[in-house]
Formats: sequence, C-alpha cells, structure tokens
Amino acid sequence: MFGHTLRMLRTTAGISLRSLAKKIDVSPAYLSQVELGKLNPPTHDRITRIAETIGIPVSLLLEMSHRPNPDTIMLLRGHYGLNEFIKSAFDIGLEDRDLREINALMQKLGGGGFRKLIRYGLEHSSDFIKIGKGRLSPEARSSPAYHMSLSSLSNPQLVFKKLAFTEKSDLLRYMLEKISLTNNSFDLGQVYNDLISNEAEDSSGLGNGVALPHLFVNELDRTIIAVARVPEGIDFKALDKKAVFIVCLILSNPRSCQSHLNLLAHFARKFQRPMFVDDVLNANTKKNILSLLFDTDDTGVH
Repeated sequence: MFGHTLRMLRTTAGISLRSLAKKIDVSPAYLSQVELGKLNPPTHDRITRIAETIGIPVSLLLEMSHRPNPDTIMLLRGHYGLNEFIKSAFDIGLEDRDLREINALMQKLGGGGFRKLIRYGLEHSSDFIKIGKGRLSPEARSSPAYHMSLSSLSNPQLVFKKLAFTEKSDLLRYMLEKISLTNNSFDLGQVYNDLISNEAEDSSGLGNGVALPHLFVNELDRTIIAVARVPEGIDFKALDKKAVFIVCLILSNPRSCQSHLNLLAHFARKFQRPMFVDDVLNANTKKNILSLLFDTDDTGVH
C-alpha cells in the first residue's frame, strides 16, 4: 500500500516521478519500482524529504512504511519513564486505538490541561471501574473525556452503511448524486466524467479492501467526503486485485490541495491496518463509522 499511496499523493500534488526522484537523490527507475511495490520503502531520511516535497506530515508516510523512526528509538533509550509507560499500557490491555486517543487528547489539552486531567483522575480514581482486562465500564466510556470530537468534514447524510452495487461506475454515480443533493454548485455530469477518467488512468483501489477516489472540483467552496460500505465487495481494479468493501470519496477545491493530500494520507494510513477495516465494516451506526474515521486530528485537515 505504501507505493500505491505514494504514487497517488505524488500525482495529486502534480509532482513528476523524475522531479521527486531528484529531490530524494534516487533514480526514477528506483522510485518507480517503489511505487509499484516491487521494492521496499526508502530510508527514513528520504521518506522525510518525500513528505516535505509533497507537503504532508512525515509521520503519515513513515507509519505506512513500517520503518522505525530513529528519533523515537533515541527517545525511548533516554527515558525510563516512557519505557515503563509503554510496558504498563500493554500489561493492562490498552489497544492501538486507545493509545491514539490518548495522544489526540494530549494534543488537544496541551501539557497543562493534560496534567489537570491526570490529577482529576487520581482524585476520582474510584469512579473509573475496571471490567475485564483493563477496560472501562460503559459509564466511564460515555464520559465527555473519552469521546474524541468529530471532524467538521463529516456528514452523516453522506455515509452509506450498505450498498449493493456491482459496478464501480454505478457506485460513484450514486455517491455523487447524493453529494449533489447537499451541494448543487457543481456540474454532476462533468464531475462524474472526470472521476471515471481518473479511475481509468490510475485506480484509487489501495488494496486491503479500500478505495479512495478523489477529485479537485473548482466550483466547491469546501471539502466533501462521502463514505460507502459495500459488504458484497466491488471490483475497483485494486493493486492487490481483491474486492473493495469501503469507499471514501473526497472532493475538494484545488485551493485546498494541502488538506486534500493530508486527507488521502490520513485515510491510507488508517486503512493499512486490517483490523481497522474490520472495525469500519462492523460499526453499527453512521456515527460510529465517522468516529473511527475522524477519531484523531493529527492530519492538519482542519
């Protein structure tokens, strides 16, 4: 998924293969092999330069590359308390999603605010009753501190829990028609033709059951996201040649190119984890689906 995501981000940003290869001091042939998934992702330094050239957070690309961050390794070596925290987190059964939510909360509250939250938790520790393997009780999980705020980009009207299309073109047409009901500022026929043309040139199927069709639309004054689940699967000509079950359609004004790129990287990073795909497919409500997609605000999309 790293190579296909890199190609999608590079072409969307309007950067040629040769130009990016020159920026990171590699041959175009090598970079092409990386984008085709035939070679491993580049080194940490080169991934950093790629992210800077495209204009997205380094962390998004680095996590997709599965390469350890040298800065993180050095940080762990120098902080006993951090190592102890990580060990305790896994000992009590915290999951990856829990750690991401803690990180999002720290960023939201800042150092001072997070310390106040810790002190409050210590003073009221008896209110947080553990059940099972370190999980909070339903009462504790419904507290305001537990839920992350949803992105302003989310719209429940554009979340489709179960669609039964068999053709990619029909599915995209349906999603665009629903978008036009909430925003009729664009030419539906033209946008549909442009989107299908993009798909014919380079499929948005990233693999792992996910597709991220996307397009710049001049008439839009804001970014629009529509999400569809197709339980029976649909052929998107994905890189892994497998069916797609989740489609996130992103439409943006060209002036919002940076947010558009960050969103693509944000979704690609999330959906590379197989368990996350299962979580979205098993979510019972539209609100739960949106919570999964926008549970953190570390992408700069705001």
